[in-house]
Amino acid sequence: MKKKIFGIIIDSERLKIYSKNLKFYLKNYREIIPDEIEIYLIDISHLHIIKKDLIDIDTTEIDFKLFRPKSFQELDSFSKENEIVATIKIKETFLNLRLNFLINLVCKKKIIINNMGFYVMSNKISQFKIYEKLNFILNIKLNYFIYRILSIFNLVKKTDILITSSGSNLDKFEQGISAKLKKFIKIDLSYIKKSYKVNSYFDDISNKNEIANKYIVFCDSGFDHKDRILRDGKINPLDRENYYKNLYEFFIILKDKFNKDVIFCLHPKAEYPQSNNFNKIKKSFKCIKFETEEYIKKSYLCLFISSLSINIAILLKKNIIIINSKFLGNFYNLRNDVLSEEIKLFKVNIDEDAYKSLSINQFKSEFKNYLNNYNEFIKKNIISDRNDSYIEQIKKILKKECF
Repeated sequence: MKKKIFGIIIDSERLKIYSKNLKFYLKNYREIIPDEIEIYLIDISHLHIIKKDLIDIDTTEIDFKLFRPKSFQELDSFSKENEIVATIKIKETFLNLRLNFLINLVCKKKIIINNMGFYVMSNKISQFKIYEKLNFILNIKLNYFIYRILSIFNLVKKTDILITSSGSNLDKFEQGISAKLKKFIKIDLSYIKKSYKVNSYFDDISNKNEIANKYIVFCDSGFDHKDRILRDGKINPLDRENYYKNLYEFFIILKDKFNKDVIFCLHPKAEYPQSNNFNKIKKSFKCIKFETEEYIKKSYLCLFISSLSINIAILLKKNIIIINSKFLGNFYNLRNDVLSEEIKLFKVNIDEDAYKSLSINQFKSEFKNYLNNYNEFIKKNIISDRNDSYIEQIKKILKKECF
């Protein structure tokens, strides 16, 4: 009889990022996987046709076993001894097709656990220029359709179980084309077989001893984030300088009005190219990485472009400003539009001077007005069950479906 294990299937592309702080990226798997189940970090970098350099990692940080098959035969032998239930960190791109074919042969069930709260999904391209539309289709849509078609023929792995905390995102899946076709022609073309709604990972964050109102906290999403470049294309250096110039001025105005220090929370996956005005921000304000959650807890005001961390700020009833700027491009501005459809929040366009004339009382009035929108969002997208933690909820699902 095969031994059941939980695997995190990954390659050097993701490990290059994850190795900087494994605890940050993989910290809660040991909590949600049933105690008797072993967890393996399965690094399949050797299975690329073009060999990739291995990334040095210290698994003692996360208490997982490491398995690095040197060939598919070795991976196949491992799967014959172990029933692999896995979350897959291999990107679904044309270049990774071979890896995903192989994963389909050895993985018993594919699990997606995305319980950070509401996450923005936007595929609108109506506002894009022709070259931006072409870039989006080639880099995003083409990969998506290839994998969807291949999954219908069971050549790549469908998602067996999606576990999420966002009721809004689940509604979008259930109202998608696949769900509609299933109702009318009784053929299931869905990429996701079954879904569950659980509390957010942040359901126990409200420890009153850790909450303060000390800082203005900017949760950056990365002006040069790879996802943005994939959709918008190459970024104009002048746009970058103008954006960071306006952002710096915005920070100075808020710092003076509220008499609070500004903390710049760097996005852990974003690149930060050379920029004179960004360097000015780094010299003037404290910049941190991997501590966003802790600083949101201690914030008086949180600033966002588009970030999953907004779920923490909403749950803790923090004052929030959404930053708009033409220099952020279509990717971020469309994401802000999608967020606005879900919850109305105070927006400020940092390219314009209007916000500079607002008094501190006018700011506070705006914050108070938008706080009224938080409760419904929390119930739908962050915490739906106050009687059980996300840890116990996910453990029950995995025991029922997998172990």
